[in-house]
Parts: sequence; structure tokens; C-alpha cells
Amino acid sequence: MNEQNYDFAIAGSSALAAMLALTLARTHGAKVCVIGHLPAPLQISRDIALSVGPYSRPETLDLLVDGFDAFRAFLSASELERRRVVFAALTETGHAATGHVRHMLNAHNIVTASLPDRGHLVGFTAEGIWILRPRAFFARLPERLDAAGVTVYHDVEDLQAGQTLVRFAANDAFIAAKRLVVTDAGCTDCLGDLPAGTVMGWRTALATDPVPALAGRLIVDIESSGHLTGLADGRIEAVAPSENEADAAHWLGALLARGTAARIVARRRFAVPLSRDGAPFVAPLPRKAVVLAIGFGASGAWFAPALAGFLTDSGSSAERAWFGARGVRTNRAGIAEIGLVGGGTP
Repeated sequence: MNEQNYDFAIAGSSALAAMLALTLARTHGAKVCVIGHLPAPLQISRDIALSVGPYSRPETLDLLVDGFDAFRAFLSASELERRRVVFAALTETGHAATGHVRHMLNAHNIVTASLPDRGHLVGFTAEGIWILRPRAFFARLPERLDAAGVTVYHDVEDLQAGQTLVRFAANDAFIAAKRLVVTDAGCTDCLGDLPAGTVMGWRTALATDPVPALAGRLIVDIESSGHLTGLADGRIEAVAPSENEADAAHWLGALLARGTAARIVARRRFAVPLSRDGAPFVAPLPRKAVVLAIGFGASGAWFAPALAGFLTDSGSSAERAWFGARGVRTNRAGIAEIGLVGGGTP
């Protein structure tokens, strides 16, 4: 069998995993592979990628804004669009947090407006937020990864994480990487027990028949980063912060106007590793050549430029401070976020 060697293996099936691999390869000159099944263009999107999201920490929004140009440099105009986003809260805790989230966005010159008093949702709208268009992005992704020299391994065998190398077998070859970066539930078996402060949660992706009134709407649950997208023809695609189908349907119903019915025609449940305090969790694991990078919430892929700088020790002092505060710590109270990013915890 042949042997292939890489600087980084990125385990994940999201836009974050893809953008991280591209950034490491193209910007930092690293040899990179991806482990996972990246979505097909017409598949229900599992995550959302807003240029700025419902974060309560100003340093997090600063990080996203500073990486904006680096992120856009990889994409064509057809892969991004500016949208009006509804940030909504479904619990009393969330209701109390909406004002703070809105204030943080206003500080970055995002125009916001209160939802009408007659509405059923508590929250606000934010104008002109850039969002990744998943179908266009994933349609071009294979050729883009190939051009960057990034190999994708859909299925791997016998993955072992040692102190200095990660090894596995795939495509009739032995593969070695200096570091494995785990961004979702893929490859978590090799980690053993998840680090303290993290937990495995669940999401349910949903698709419905058309609801014309929701065509073009984008609603984000600020407490969980669950989201609802109304497609141009009125069909809804949503990711609910729940494992149970009934709970997922209830969550979706809470985002719809009273009296609105939406027939669910497809659903898919999947696991997500989360932090217990809602903040991103980025840390090397003890005695393993593995970095766990999870819990980025609604902005997902937009963290890729900063994360690549952290992994290559080339980030700015502000980036180093941000990631240093979101690793394994006995007290993360100073960086905790709203709710549990990703939701669906047991």
C-alpha cells in the first residue's frame, strides 16, 4: 500500500471544515486532507454561515469582522449574498438576551429593528448580513479542493491518534497526519472521553412543503443557532436543536406565525459535539496529536481564517488571546455565550 503524509487532517462535513482545509492549504502552504462526507449541493444544509451572528462577546464579533476579507477571498460573488436575518428567542432567558445581542451588532454598524409588537416572536431583524449560499458553495467545492491540493477521504479505517501523529487507512493507502482537527462528530471515537466542559448533542434537519409566507425568510434561534430558511418557492429547510422528532417539530412550530401549518416531508438526525457553556471550544487534547474545534454556532465557516492562523501559530495577538481563552480552563465564565450553541443536549 502507498503511504501519504499530511500536515493536517480535518475531520468534518461542514463548510467550516472545507474552508479551514482551503485556508490551511492556500494561505499557509500546508498539505491537507479532509475526512468526511461533504454535502451534495441539493442536500439539506446542516449548518448556517453568517458573517456575524448572535454572540454576546465583543471580541468574538471583532474576530469575525477582522477575518471578513480573508474569507471572501476564497469565494465567487455567486456564493455569497446579503440577507435580512431575524434573530429570535423562544424562552425567557433568550428574551432577556436579545437586547444585548442587538447592542453588540449595532456596535459593528449592523442596522437592526425591533420585531412588530403584534408578532409572535421576541427578537429583532438585522440588515445586510453576509451569508454563505450552501448550494453554490458545495457545488464548486470539489474542484476548489482539488486545485488547492486537498484530498478528501470519505471513509477511513483503523484511525489511531498518537502523541505526534494520527494514522489511518483509506483508498488502499496508509495515511499519516501531524495533526487531526475534529470539527464535528466525525472521528470523535478516536478521542475517547470528550474533554470536560463538552458534551455530545443532537440536531434534526427538516424539510417541509411550501409555506409561501416564509419564502426568502431567514430566522435564527439566538439560544441554539437553530435556524429556519424559507427557499424561494416557500419550502422550508430548518435545523432544530433537538434529537427527538416531536421536539424538533415543536421548535419549528414556535418559529411560525400562529395558525401556520408546515408539513414535514424529510428529516435527518445527526450528532454534534458542543460546549456546555455555549462558547466555542478549541483545544489540543492531552497526549494526542488532535485538536478539538467545536461550538462555533451560527457563523461557523467564517471562523476558518482565524482558526487556521491559530493552528499554524501565525495568528495575531488578538486571535491568540481569543483562542487561548476558549480552551480547557477551570473557569470559562468570562467567555460563556448565550445558551448552548448548537443546542440539543441530552
